Amino acid sequence: MREAAERAFREGRTMYADPAGLPELRADVLRWLGVEDRYTPDEVVITAGAKQSLFNVFLAACNPADCVLFDAAPWVSYQPLAVAAYAFPVQVLPTRPESRMKVSADDLRRNLDLRPYTKLFLLNNPCNPTAQLYSADEVEELLQVCVERRVYFVLDRLYWRIVFDGVPFPEPRVDDETRPWLVQIDGLSKNFRRSGGLRIGWTVAPPDLARAMVNLQSHYTSGPSTPVQHAALAALESPYPTGLREELEAKRDRIRAWAPKLAGVDVWPTPATFYSFWDVRGALGTRTPDGRVIRGSIDLATWLVERAGVVTAAGAAFLQEGYLRVSFAVPDEELEGGLAAAAEAFAELA
Repeated sequence: MREAAERAFREGRTMYADPAGLPELRADVLRWLGVEDRYTPDEVVITAGAKQSLFNVFLAACNPADCVLFDAAPWVSYQPLAVAAYAFPVQVLPTRPESRMKVSADDLRRNLDLRPYTKLFLLNNPCNPTAQLYSADEVEELLQVCVERRVYFVLDRLYWRIVFDGVPFPEPRVDDETRPWLVQIDGLSKNFRRSGGLRIGWTVAPPDLARAMVNLQSHYTSGPSTPVQHAALAALESPYPTGLREELEAKRDRIRAWAPKLAGVDVWPTPATFYSFWDVRGALGTRTPDGRVIRGSIDLATWLVERAGVVTAAGAAFLQEGYLRVSFAVPDEELEGGLAAAAEAFAELA
């Protein structure tokens, strides 16, 4: 990727490109997703990161005060992006305690019944922060509800290459029935090493929505940097390295081995992504050795930083109090040291 971007810059390929993105990159996105026989490059929009893809969708699909639905633990930018588009964000809460925050078709129907002005349902699969993976059947059920209700099913699949235990990514059904309502968002930042700062994402969408997104984008960014698009082109045209997934799966297993040593913590299974989601409700209400009460996930995250030098994301940031998200995309020695230090810090709470 680096060489391709440098070569494009040195060869003077630095002028404006098509606001939708380089045609050859849009064609490669379809091959990357395995849907080149079901879409044309005109239905692909290249963006300055997946965040812009999401914002484009909200702006293009929603009128002011239209409702957008998210799953139970939305990534931190979902709601601000919706609000910036003058849409009304609503978190869909599951009714099944054993669901590990995964939304069912019945949960979605209930929310759509309550909110007739809903324009889209946004699902992150695999999910940041919970690291849970919706199965192919679960995705199909949610997609079918959206098709029936004429609501966009927006699939943020940014971690789709990081699925463990030999399980394939649960692809959504793409046919004449689903295509008018299915939107898929992806990008470089999670499935390739150290590529988040390149800021390249893409959206595959119905033709009318894609055209509206390009019209918007042409006025407020004119599209991503041309040399960086050439870097993305090189990434998608190269054989995909499986080493990243294998390394992350091994790190996931290290956390699994440490889980029994973390007092008061229920470490959720991690079928995908590079996050470990910890239920720490058992630690709430405890006190640190200096007498501070751990009242919530922010207090606990602060304690872990101060006592153990371990950085976590408080569940409150994802509208789920009583949880912590831990990223394990770090060197093995840092992971082992951090887990040991976290275990000591939890053991000191009483």
